[in-house]
Amino acid sequence: MKSNVQTLRTNRVKKAKMKLSKHRELGVESTIDIHEVATLMDTLKDRSAVENESLLFSLNMN
Repeated sequence: MKSNVQTLRTNRVKKAKMKLSKHRELGVESTIDIHEVATLMDTLKDRSAVENESLLFSLNMN
């Protein structure tokens, strides 16, 4: 279960990086609004918080 949760979170971070990269390339022509960009950036910056959250979740499951 723990590896599945970790894999899902890793995939979410990878997707966020790809979307932000594409947004950067397209510049003004990008279809992503500022709120979605902020959410994606939060996903990348809060990765350590997400890892701590998964650790607490796994402790509660035991």
